Amino acid sequence: TIASTGHDRVNKIQAGQTISPDCFPLPLTTFEKFMFADDRPGYRMTFVIEIRLSGDFRFEEFSSACSSALARHPLLCSHVSRIRGKLYWTKSHRPHDIERDLDIDSLPASWQEIDLTTETGVKLRVSEDDQETLVTFVFHHAATDGIGAIRFIGDVLGIYGIQTAENDEVPELHSLSNEALLARGQLWDQASVPDRSWKRTLRHMLEFSTCFPASIAKPKTASENSLREHFFVSRQLNRKLHSRLKNRAHQLGVHPNDIYLSCYFFTMKAWNQAQGRKAERESYRVLIPTSLRTSQHDQLSAANVLSMILIHLTGSKIENSTHFILNLHRRMSQILNTADSRLLVRVLQIASRLPGGMFVSTRNPIRYCTGVLANVGDVKRQFNCRFPLRKGKCVAGSVVLESLYGAGPIRKGTAIGVSLGTYAGELLVNFNCDSKVLPNEQAESFADLYMSKLSEFTDEMKEDDVLSK
Repeated sequence: TIASTGHDRVNKIQAGQTISPDCFPLPLTTFEKFMFADDRPGYRMTFVIEIRLSGDFRFEEFSSACSSALARHPLLCSHVSRIRGKLYWTKSHRPHDIERDLDIDSLPASWQEIDLTTETGVKLRVSEDDQETLVTFVFHHAATDGIGAIRFIGDVLGIYGIQTAENDEVPELHSLSNEALLARGQLWDQASVPDRSWKRTLRHMLEFSTCFPASIAKPKTASENSLREHFFVSRQLNRKLHSRLKNRAHQLGVHPNDIYLSCYFFTMKAWNQAQGRKAERESYRVLIPTSLRTSQHDQLSAANVLSMILIHLTGSKIENSTHFILNLHRRMSQILNTADSRLLVRVLQIASRLPGGMFVSTRNPIRYCTGVLANVGDVKRQFNCRFPLRKGKCVAGSVVLESLYGAGPIRKGTAIGVSLGTYAGELLVNFNCDSKVLPNEQAESFADLYMSKLSEFTDEMKEDDVLSK
């Protein structure tokens, strides 16, 4: 039968590819310790990813695919335990249940909570109606970053596709290595250590300690009791407009992410000005997670392999001009191409060695940044699986992945986190807003303002096209 053939395919692929339990207990890396310590009520260090599927969804096969995928991603089915005073990942032997509900819109915000001392690093929920299937994943950031989470989701869909494919369009699942998991905490490949400069390090430290980032202004009309109706606010830039934006970036000699970042600064300044703040005198700081993955991580299961950089600008220097974007591009390039991009994690390493250092790092009242900007890039490239495509979208056996949305966590004092990704040519933009600062209507307004700033670049591209003709 087709079902038995699918299971035979999976068993053949799975042979020899699960991570050996001999790696456990596994010490937490510095970044994992930070995410674990920073988890608190109201500001959980978890993030949500939603995928929407069309086609003939089969729950039993999907549940089986999830179990097989979890066997390939051990940190997602582990607890955090304290052994002789130190934190370790320990394997959980509890079965992983998947919640199932026919109501797509009935998910409470409390479902986003994960206690890693008693629960594992991922939760799943399936909601179905006559039109589509919505699968909601909640990941704890101590267990994986966004790219690792997408790899896991790709494995789930890949195995499901192998089980349910009724023709030769079968996804190709790539292998994983247990040795790659041990390299997840490395800040750089020892064979190619990036340039380091004490002068630049001191300059970054001085800027961080003397410049205090502004908060996002809370509108005076915002309701104190307004609750967030959804985990995040989503927008998208269609394939045509996204292509124009990328062409504009190419014309300027910058990366698309430089434009995304510049528009974020424009939006924060414009928003605060609209609320009556003297934005010219304020300072704005954006935290940007940066992947440290190299070829040695090609076979890595879901994990954190990233650092964080901080870009700080005064309001008077934020201007909608080509000169501003070029300067931002040069600054970003210098940080990303040197050891400067690892500085924040190195500081956390030092803090973790001091008694109570990690607790102080996560519980002090300092606002580290005004906002967060994360970009996972092309979603299909992050999958650890090659899928047949239909109009640019991944075909997983009996279903098609129509969309994938997700937003990273935010800390107390940082009201907005923006997460971006590209799928089927579209730019997907998600906003995780602190409902205490930006309730539903205001979060929607902030999202609209950011998208209008992005659209300005596509409008400029359109004008250039007219002029060239």
